[in-house]
Amino acid sequence: MKFLITGLLVTAYLFLSGCASLDEKWSIDQQSFKANTSNLKIGDIIITSKDWKRPMSWFGHSAVMVSKYKVGEYPEPCYGYYETDIILWLREKKEFTALRYKKFDAEFKTAFLNNLPETKDKKYRITSKTDNGSFYCSQYIWYLYWKTAKDLGRVLDIDKNGGYLVTPSDLLNSKYFDKVVF
Repeated sequence: MKFLITGLLVTAYLFLSGCASLDEKWSIDQQSFKANTSNLKIGDIIITSKDWKRPMSWFGHSAVMVSKYKVGEYPEPCYGYYETDIILWLREKKEFTALRYKKFDAEFKTAFLNNLPETKDKKYRITSKTDNGSFYCSQYIWYLYWKTAKDLGRVLDIDKNGGYLVTPSDLLNSKYFDKVVF
């Protein structure tokens, strides 16, 4: 019963607020997949536009650069973690914005890369952002950054509103990131 109530509350939250909150700015750059991907670096977050034709994309989608040429993501239920070549991945995306953590230095990068292996091979599930037993797209990124900062003795919550769930919009509007210029 508790699981059912929690599930209904999470579903209601996603459908009623999601990335469409009135007080948040949702602006995706109109960049084509032919953008110069050499400007992307490990740790950069890519936020795609909302896709009203696909219910799982009604809130946008987010993925993270896990190597020079690969993006890591939890795309949808039944897939779990997935890595794709960035050129192939962006070819399917019509509009996107790339974000870079303002304090992503060499020390942060090393800790970030050390945390990648333990975040793979999880199930896709919408859950509390601090739950590392399963992930969804934006929670996966939130957790990577939160855990990396914690390992370095820092406190970091890249979720704009600090809520129970984290959405692509929370990342897009976080004060901790700058947009990557192509």
